[in-house]
Amino acid sequence: MSSNKLIALNFLPLTTQDFSFVIYRKKYKGEKSIGAYADCLRKNLPFDSSIDINARANRADYWISFTQMEGFEQFICKQDYNHWLTLDYVFRSLKKKCKANLPDLDYVLPEKNLRRFITFVLKSHKEGKETVWLEPYYLKSARQFGFLIDFEFKKYQSEPFSRKVQQLSLSLDKSFRSNRNFYIDRYVKIEDFLRIYYTKIFPVSLEDGVSLNIRKSLYELPADKLDVKKYIFANGAEMNSQFNGVKEYGPLEPVVKRVSFCFICRKQDTDFAQLLLRALRGDTFKTTFPGMDRVFDVPIERGLIKGKSLEEFNRTNLEEVVKYIRAEGDNLITFPIIIIPSKNDERSSRMYYLAKYLFINESIPLQVVTLDTLKSMDTLKWSIANIGLQIFAKLGGQPWKVKSDTENCLIIGVGQAHKQVKTVDGSQVEKYFAYSVLTDSSGIYLDLEVLGKSSNKQTYINQLKENLKRIISTHRKAFSKFVIHTPFKIKGYELDSIKESIESIKDEDQNKDIEFVVMKVNTHNKFFGYDLKSNSMVPFESSYLKLSQKEYLVWFEGLQYHNPNVYRRFSGPTHIEFYYSSRDLDGTEKSYLQGALNLSGANWRGFNAKSLPVSILYCQLVAKFIKEFNTLGHTDYEINNLKPWFL
Repeated sequence: MSSNKLIALNFLPLTTQDFSFVIYRKKYKGEKSIGAYADCLRKNLPFDSSIDINARANRADYWISFTQMEGFEQFICKQDYNHWLTLDYVFRSLKKKCKANLPDLDYVLPEKNLRRFITFVLKSHKEGKETVWLEPYYLKSARQFGFLIDFEFKKYQSEPFSRKVQQLSLSLDKSFRSNRNFYIDRYVKIEDFLRIYYTKIFPVSLEDGVSLNIRKSLYELPADKLDVKKYIFANGAEMNSQFNGVKEYGPLEPVVKRVSFCFICRKQDTDFAQLLLRALRGDTFKTTFPGMDRVFDVPIERGLIKGKSLEEFNRTNLEEVVKYIRAEGDNLITFPIIIIPSKNDERSSRMYYLAKYLFINESIPLQVVTLDTLKSMDTLKWSIANIGLQIFAKLGGQPWKVKSDTENCLIIGVGQAHKQVKTVDGSQVEKYFAYSVLTDSSGIYLDLEVLGKSSNKQTYINQLKENLKRIISTHRKAFSKFVIHTPFKIKGYELDSIKESIESIKDEDQNKDIEFVVMKVNTHNKFFGYDLKSNSMVPFESSYLKLSQKEYLVWFEGLQYHNPNVYRRFSGPTHIEFYYSSRDLDGTEKSYLQGALNLSGANWRGFNAKSLPVSILYCQLVAKFIKEFNTLGHTDYEINNLKPWFL
C-alpha cells in the first residue's frame, strides 16, 4: 500500500475549528450531583485562561451550567479547554436546532445519555425505519471537531427478524443474496441524509452568535497497512489460502489416533446420516471437499463406522449414548456426530445445548449437524468442508497456524458470561462468570480456563486476579510477552482487576524483561470507513487507521491484494484501544495490531468463517453456550477442555 493511501472515516468535520461559547461555572467542592447540581456537568477547566491552559496548577474541577444560575460565574470557553465539554455544548446546540426546524417524527433523541447522538429518519417501512445518526466527536489524530455519521435500520419490536429486515439493513441485496455492494449502499444513505437534512439543521448557531457548519464530505485519513495473513501447514509449507493449503500440503499437526465415527439420529433420519457419511468421505462433492482422508489425513474406515438410531432426542437417550461412547475405551477416538432437525425451533435448540452440555462434561468431542443443512444439497455442498474442519479440530488436530514474526507471546482472550436478572430498578448480576481462551501469537489454540465463577462480586474479583496470575505464572517459562484481549463490554472493575494482577506480577518478578499489554477489542462499534478511489469502496484487508494515541481501526477483512474483487459482503472495521502497557509502547503498537490480525486468520470454525481475532471470537462462542446452559438450567458444567469443543 502506498503511503498516500486514504480511507474516508464516517466523520464530517466542522468547517470552523476555532470557536468559543458561553457557559456558567462554579468551583466543585465535593458536592453530589443532586438538588441544585442535578442538571449540571462536572468538568475540568483552566482557572485562568490568560496563561498556560494545560498546566496542572492552572486547572480545577467545576460545576458547569449552560444557563445562568445563582452563584455561578459567566465564562467564555474555548473549544480546546475541555473537549468533552465542547462536545456536550455542540450536541445541545444541535438538539435545539432540530427542535426548532424539524417535525417530531423526523428525528429521535436517545432515551439514555450514555451517548450524545440524534437519529434522523430517512424512510419508513412496515418492518421499521431507515435512519442515519449524528454524534459530535473529536478526532484526536487530526485535531478536528465534527460529527460521526452512519446508517442504521431500526426494526420495530413487534416485527419478527426476517430476510426482508436483513435486506433493509443492507446485509442482503435486492435478490436476498449476500450484499456485495454493502459499502456502496451504506455510503449512499449518508448522501441521502445530506440531501434531505443538511440545509434544515446546518449551520448550528451557538448562543453568542457563532455558527458552526460541517463539510459535506467525509474526512480522509492516511491509512497504513499490516502484513497480509499467510498460513503455515505440514512441513512448514506456506500459502495464503487455508483450504488450498490444507488440501495441497496437509494439516499442520495430524490427529494421532484412529477415529471411529458414530452417527446418532432419529430412526426416520438414517438416510440423511448416510448422506452425511458419503459427503465426509468425499464421494458427493469431490471438487469442494474431496474427503476427510484427502484433506485432513483422517480416514473414515468401514469397520470403524457406527450408528445409533433413537426414537427421539431426550436426556435419557443422550445419556445412554454418552455411556456407550465412554465404554469404547482409549485405543481409538470414538467421535459422535448427532443429526438434529434444526437449531431454529425451541425443542431442537434445547436438545442441541443439552447434548453439548452432557458431552463436554465428559470431555467427549461432539459435532452437531442439522437436517436444515442436509436437506439442501447446495447448502451441504458449501458447508461440508467446514463441518470436516470442525471435526478435525475437535479431534485434536491442528489444521494450520498463521505466520507470525512475534515469538514467545501468549494471547489471553478474556470473556465473560454474567447471568443477569431483571429487577425493579433495571437489571443486576446474579452470577459472575469469566474465562480465558489461550492461544500463541500464531493462533494455535492452547486451552480454555475459568477465571472466576461466583454469585458474590468481591469473591469473583479475587478469583479473577488469582487465576490470571496463576495462568501467567504457569506459562512464564515459555513466554516473555503476555497480551490480553478483552471485549469492549467488560466492566471497569474487571479491567482494574486485570491491571492489579499484572502490577503484582511485575512487583514479584525479578526478571524485568516480561511485557504486558491489555487491548480492548470492539467488533461492534460506531466507526466505518470507505476507500473512495475503489469501485467497491471497500478498503484492503489489513488496512488500519489511527484515531488517537491509543485507538485504532483495523480491517480484518476486505479486498485482497492478489484479487481485488468483492465476492461477498465484507464487514466494517474493528476498533482496538490500548488500555494498558507495562512499558512505553513507543511506536510498537503496530506489532500488537499485527498479532490481532493474525489471530483473525486462525479461526478453525470454517475456511471462510467470521474474520475476528479468535481470542475474541472463541470467547463469544463460549459465552453463547454458557448463556444457553444457564437459561435451560444446566448450571453444573465443566468447560475446561483442551480441545476446542465450542466450534
